[in-house]
Amino acid sequence: MDKSKTIVYALIIVMVVSLGVNAYQLNVNLKLAQQKDDLEAKQTMTSLLIQAQSSINAELERLDSSLQTACQRLSTTELSGAQARTVLEDIVSNNSLIVNAATSDLNDILLAVEPSEYSHIEGQDISGQAQNIQLHQTMRPAMSNIIPLVEGFPGVVMVAPIFDNNGKFMGSLSIVIHPSLLIGKIVEPPINGTPYSMWAMQTNGTFIYDPDPQQQGRNLFTDSIYTNYTEVQTFTRQVAGAQSGYGTYQYYNTNLDDASKQVVSKEAYWTTIGIYGTEWRLVIVHAVNP
Repeated sequence: MDKSKTIVYALIIVMVVSLGVNAYQLNVNLKLAQQKDDLEAKQTMTSLLIQAQSSINAELERLDSSLQTACQRLSTTELSGAQARTVLEDIVSNNSLIVNAATSDLNDILLAVEPSEYSHIEGQDISGQAQNIQLHQTMRPAMSNIIPLVEGFPGVVMVAPIFDNNGKFMGSLSIVIHPSLLIGKIVEPPINGTPYSMWAMQTNGTFIYDPDPQQQGRNLFTDSIYTNYTEVQTFTRQVAGAQSGYGTYQYYNTNLDDASKQVVSKEAYWTTIGIYGTEWRLVIVHAVNP
C-alpha cells in the first residue's frame, strides 16, 4: 500500500471516529438539555402551584374574616330585621365572590337573604345540609363541598355561628360562593401563555374548577367520559388519597369540544387548599409530549 493511500485511509478513520464522537456528544448534550428543561419545568410547576395555593387559601381566609366581622355585627341585632339586612347587603357588596348572604335561626330556617333577588328562599329549611350539621356539632364555622342549593344552582356555602353578648347561640350566617370563580381568578393570570394548566377537585372526584367548561362539575371517578381512561381515574384516586404528590396520566391536550384534540402524556403535581377542615385538591399539569 503506497503512502498516499495510507494517509487517505487514516483520514477516513479519523473522520469516522470524529463523527462518532460528535454524534455521541450531541446525544449527550441533547439529553442534558432535556434533563435541564425537565428540571426547570418541574421547578416552575411547583413554584406556580405553591403560589396559587397560598393565594387561594388567603382568599378563603379573607372570606372567613368578612364572615366573622358580620357575625359580630349581627350579635347585637335581630337576625331578620332592617339592621340584619344592612349587614347582609354590606358583606355581599364588599366581595364580588359572594353570591348571597343569609341568616338562619336556631333550627336552620332561613330568616333574611340578600340580595333581594334571593328573598324567595326565606323560610326554607337548610338543616339537612352537611355544613349546617357540622356547625351544630362543633359550634364552629364550616364549609361545604359543591352542593345543590335552595337557590336553585350548585355552589359552596361557608357558614358561621352567631352568639349574643352573653355567649348564647342565636343562629347562623352563611354565604354562597362559586369556587370556580374564586380559583379561576387566581390561577389563570400566571399560567396564561405558559405550557401549564391547573384544575381543582373535591376529594370525592368532582371538578370544582377546570379551564374546560365541558368538564366543570363532572366527577372524575364516575363520569362516562373518563371510564375509558383508566390512567386518569388511577391518578385521580391518588390525588384524592394524599394531600400532595406527583403523578402521570394520559388524556386530551385541549378542551373536549376541540376537534383537534389528541391524547398526550401528562405530568402533574398537586397540593391541598381549603378552610375549616374542608379539603380541595389543586393540580398543575404539563403535557410531556404535546
